[in-house]
Amino acid sequence: MKNIRLILAAALLLSFALLFAEAWKFDSDIMVNLTQSQFSDNWAGSELSNITWTASMNNTAQKHLAEWLKNKNTLKLAFGQTHLQKEDLLGETYWEKPQKSTDQIAFESLMQFTLKTFVDPYLSLRADSQFLDEAGTKTIVVNPILFTESAGIMKTIVDGEKTKLNARIGGAVRENWNRRVDGIPVDGGIEGIVEFKQIFGLLNASYNSRLSAYKALFKSDAVAGVDNWKAPDLKWENLLSLNLWKMLSLNLNLDFIYEKEQSPDIQWKEILGLGFSYSLF
Repeated sequence: MKNIRLILAAALLLSFALLFAEAWKFDSDIMVNLTQSQFSDNWAGSELSNITWTASMNNTAQKHLAEWLKNKNTLKLAFGQTHLQKEDLLGETYWEKPQKSTDQIAFESLMQFTLKTFVDPYLSLRADSQFLDEAGTKTIVVNPILFTESAGIMKTIVDGEKTKLNARIGGAVRENWNRRVDGIPVDGGIEGIVEFKQIFGLLNASYNSRLSAYKALFKSDAVAGVDNWKAPDLKWENLLSLNLWKMLSLNLNLDFIYEKEQSPDIQWKEILGLGFSYSLF
């Protein structure tokens, strides 16, 4: 618990520093997608009305703290719900309690030591969570939280105005703080991350991709005979955004996840929506 408090305190101090610092380069996008379907009472099919909305925000703040040190902070927030219409035994329609369709909180602070060598050392602190944990009978806000501290080497392969590509690999330690259970399990291993961004000026579009892999080497709460935790975890996140007219945009989110502890098969999620997007900076 003491380590968790120290990590939270460091994250808060960093957030306040970002608010009052000067000469930071900010990048922030807000997107709201909405899909809706409605059917008349005499519709011949069995379809019923539904509404799905998703709101997301991607923020980046980066700065050279010194000639040899670059700090990049990213914050991704996303939440969405699906409202479904149902029919009771009497044939009357009603709206069900909304269900989550998207829920993500992801923050990372990356320190890159730019030593003008082939690769640069780095340190990273990351926290991943969700707004609402509805796993039990009681909803818990911002739970669980997965903290990851990593260090290793990274390479900025492309750093252009419209194209950016970097890769890193190193060791990582993770703490999974879940307020529904006692104790904080810890695991450690090897982590690799590749990030890519491309802006298509003629199409007024952008593509962001992040591929991460993690291979655990030890786990504090490992159970004898159960070794699913030894399998590598893979996550590939993709966002394609096409600006149609002013703030009107077409957005495609496509994510792939492989975590054997959760499922033996690859999980995927696709969200295509027409919505509004706005760049704050």
